[in-house]
Amino acid sequence: MDDGVQRLLCGTPELPPHCVALTFDDGPGPRSAALARMLRDEGIPATFFVLGESLARYGHVLATYRECGHAIGLHADRHRPFRSAEDAAGELRRCAERVGDYLGDTVWFRPPYGKGDWPVPGFAGPVGWHAHGRDWDITYGHGQTVDACVEAITRRLIERSGGIVLLHDYAASTEFTPAGLTEAALDLRVIEITKLLIERLRGAGFSFVALPEPAPVPAGARSAAVPARAAGALGASEDLKNLRLFRATAKAAGGVLDVVMPIRVGGDGPILFCAPPMIGLSWCYLALLPHVAPRYPLYGLQARGLRRPEPLPASMREMARDFADQIRTVQPAGPYHLLGWSLGGNIAFAIAEEFERRGEQIGLLVILDSTLVHLEEIESDEPWMNLNLVLAQFGYVPALTPADPDPEARMLELVRRRPGLGLEDWPDQRLRALQRVIKNNIAVARAQQPGRVRCPLLLFSAVRNEPTLAEKLDNWGSFVDGPIEAVELECNHRYMLLPEPIAKLGPALSERMARAEAAITARIV
Repeated sequence: MDDGVQRLLCGTPELPPHCVALTFDDGPGPRSAALARMLRDEGIPATFFVLGESLARYGHVLATYRECGHAIGLHADRHRPFRSAEDAAGELRRCAERVGDYLGDTVWFRPPYGKGDWPVPGFAGPVGWHAHGRDWDITYGHGQTVDACVEAITRRLIERSGGIVLLHDYAASTEFTPAGLTEAALDLRVIEITKLLIERLRGAGFSFVALPEPAPVPAGARSAAVPARAAGALGASEDLKNLRLFRATAKAAGGVLDVVMPIRVGGDGPILFCAPPMIGLSWCYLALLPHVAPRYPLYGLQARGLRRPEPLPASMREMARDFADQIRTVQPAGPYHLLGWSLGGNIAFAIAEEFERRGEQIGLLVILDSTLVHLEEIESDEPWMNLNLVLAQFGYVPALTPADPDPEARMLELVRRRPGLGLEDWPDQRLRALQRVIKNNIAVARAQQPGRVRCPLLLFSAVRNEPTLAEKLDNWGSFVDGPIEAVELECNHRYMLLPEPIAKLGPALSERMARAEAAITARIV
């Protein structure tokens, strides 16, 4: 390995200021799965540049890399310097064949030793680095220490305000075997190094990011070299963007647990009331603020039982009555404009029914990819799933699995060891209340018996989820006597509030609110 502090190969991406990308070479190895899970629990994306010869023994770790939301890049098939661009292409192709469907749409590569500064068609890179700490001298027992390694990396990143870090989660067998070493003789300290580095860099004010998307590759170039990603596989980057979104909205919400949460007060347009998704909180709707026209005030509705212990509604109708009463404290008379995402759409529909029973008018009902059919198929109320919803809402990695013997204790452990995301100051009783609210929301939604409403409906449909738009419109037509308009968003249901889909959602919602307002004014005149 070259001793230079940095190696800026021609495909090395530039990161935003004060951002760090962690990359790991030569794996997978015996510590790689635990490393990937630790990074996941810390909410940190990483890129693992895998080595073909290491995959021969530890290929099963690829599934862990991907399940934990990390990117898999290519190092080479064998750990030797690339001799030419053609040699590089052959090595990468052979390594890619070993990795197969675990590769994502963007496949970064880094040549062994950072030697071989040639672009290779179909791959992104070559990727260099801005900082390392000679961690290989720890692995081989050549006198380097964990503290000195971390100090060298931290100092370099502070000097240049961030960058790409080179670490190693294993060593090439073609290097240590000829030297007379066995795997057992290697001092693999990568988890200890990485934990300490995360602590130091966070203390210095850095944020951790994934490698950014490269410039577009020429059409058809990738298919010649890299196997396609498995159909239906989700991009890990979207999960990480979702976590960052929820961290931002949770921070902006400031811990508000009131049943009616002002999101934006003021404006001369009609108020849009947002019903909470399954978690019972409306903090996520803060993402609407930059995209919905400022003349429309926004309010979020939130579940009871979070700010203080109190009875929860026993039915969707009871919940709708309560929310309708709360809405009237802000807006005493209709027409009312309602929005709901996911399970929040079911709640918004029930509120619309309640207002119509009271003789009030609904100006517009906005549904973000919700359904009123097959309610018995609403997600399981397994404790680990509910607690993952809690974690995700606050921007923690939803790291619980069915194998956790005590998911509640595991959740509390994750929260207490990851400060700065908002839950660490919550008492255990309030954290348990969130699970109680989720279970109750699932129960009342499964038992919901929707009728019909007479109002215009605007449906935002996530096209990457079944059923088709035609089926969704047909289903909603069974419950709505009024015009139904649809806007398709090129995303998965879970990612509807991410920047790209919401950049389309917000203006479309604003335009439809304006038309609903004009129609009401025309009727009054």
